[in-house]
Amino acid sequence: MTATLRVLWLVIATTVRASPVQSLLCLAETAGKALGGLNPLFYGLFAAGAVGHDARRMTTAVIGLVAATGINLILQMVGTSARIKQLDAVGFIFSRQVAEIMASIETLDHQESPELLDKLQMFRDYSGGVVQALNAMLNFIGTVAWATSALVVALTADWRLIFLAVLGIPRLLLTPRTVRWDRAIEEEGSPHNRRANELVDMTRNVDAGAEIRVFGLQKELRRIIRESVWGWQRPNIRYARNYMLLDLVNGLVYFGAAIAILGWMLHDAVHGSVTVQAITIAITGVGTLQAISGSIVGTVKFAAQSVRSATRFVWLKDYAAEVHARYTGAQQPPAQLRTGIRLEGVAYRYHGAEEDTLADITLDLPTGAVVALVGENGAGKSTLVKLLTGMYAPTSGRILVDDVDLTDIDIAAWREHCSGAFQDHANFEFTAGESVGLGNYRRLDDENEIRRALRAGAGEDVLAALPDGLETQLGTKWPGGVDVSGGQWQRLAIGRGMMRLTPLLLALDEPTSALDAATEHALFERYAAAARQAGHRGAVTLLVTHRFSTVAAADIVVVLDRGRISEAGTHAELMSNRGAYAELYALQARGYR
Repeated sequence: MTATLRVLWLVIATTVRASPVQSLLCLAETAGKALGGLNPLFYGLFAAGAVGHDARRMTTAVIGLVAATGINLILQMVGTSARIKQLDAVGFIFSRQVAEIMASIETLDHQESPELLDKLQMFRDYSGGVVQALNAMLNFIGTVAWATSALVVALTADWRLIFLAVLGIPRLLLTPRTVRWDRAIEEEGSPHNRRANELVDMTRNVDAGAEIRVFGLQKELRRIIRESVWGWQRPNIRYARNYMLLDLVNGLVYFGAAIAILGWMLHDAVHGSVTVQAITIAITGVGTLQAISGSIVGTVKFAAQSVRSATRFVWLKDYAAEVHARYTGAQQPPAQLRTGIRLEGVAYRYHGAEEDTLADITLDLPTGAVVALVGENGAGKSTLVKLLTGMYAPTSGRILVDDVDLTDIDIAAWREHCSGAFQDHANFEFTAGESVGLGNYRRLDDENEIRRALRAGAGEDVLAALPDGLETQLGTKWPGGVDVSGGQWQRLAIGRGMMRLTPLLLALDEPTSALDAATEHALFERYAAAARQAGHRGAVTLLVTHRFSTVAAADIVVVLDRGRISEAGTHAELMSNRGAYAELYALQARGYR
């Protein structure tokens, strides 16, 4: 209930703030619907005048009906126009807020937790819910106004019509159950919908398309997509039977009672104890009275679905606030590292995991050092990089920057002092110059800086291969775009990581995985030389790889094994220790002979 009230207040406050005048004009629809509920009264008045040959009464009925209909039409036009404008305005406000919230979340947890991804999928599926909550509120107010006027007309005509109104109560009482069914449909279907969407997106991906065809996976993927879509729709089908049964029972009971009551009233009308006006109102109002409960139920269900969707917006705000609360540091990072970066007892466990991905990591990254982080796939290397850049918060332990806890440092400012290139890099399909220049967007148009970064990232040959140099449009999906290989994309991503001249932390997280070992080794030697120059300015360079043969130029080599540090030291020290590092180094070396 608290979340629902928060949503309603949020929607009302945002609506009024968007446009107070249009908010009031939206209520014109409500006044129009209230007038519409008076129509049976005019029909009854006209019928009574016709039977009694009373021209004045007939004229009054016609004038009343025409006036009410005309005013209703005007009010509906004014209210509908205001509603459309207000929905657009409020929708824009909330869309902007969603984009700002998603962009401001400091961590990446919400993109890697199945539970959070399912919630985000429901949020995307019903992303218009916040705006529709306003729509639902206006519908509900209008329905109540219409129902009230219709009930007043019916009950003042004949007391027996109250029985028909009362027959709508069980349907209203069952609304909470049907609302729970709707929620169950959304929650049960969301994981299957997310899977189906992911697989459909995969079939449109060029790289995935090659494997799908080579391995003959079309039939199997169609089967999995079909099962996922069926899993998504199964709850709808299951609960549809329940809805149909409820509507059938309600219709039978209501119209059975309506026939009995109308028969009773007709009997009395024949004997003169019920007026023609009353019986006319009763006959014309039977459908209205039945529609009242249906409209209220439909409006309540629509409102409930909209509020649920809007509640997910509140959940997103709360989740973002929860993450923000972990990153309240306001201290600015140092202009230059004095001692370096230290990890003390750092551990990290992914959401829902049973074991730590990293455990008890205590490590010094001295100022000016080139640190190579090696280990098999899944050892936790990339997770450690994300911890150092603040993408994750340690489950336990702390990260110190010149003896200051990273949580006490403004995380956005810290990231402005970090740079890097990653194995899972983004392929920005802009011009080549823009794709590289985004690494320091303040110098996006500085061609000299972009060329310098490309040279630092050994990307000169990529630039030479592009037909229009830095102005080449990347990606064949765009007019004049060119196809770029995986290795070329990586070189551009490395160049992007070199755009910042004085980062405190330069993280190269397997940025050359698409290149052969010999090329990677040569590039890492170049990076190490450049990093030592950066080290004089007080910086730490972290080279991450699972290829042991490329890290000999590093000052410190750290070996990760199943989330723990198994060895650390210089390349020469680790080789002389004849431990796991030396064994794996020799094993990989033999593989390239």
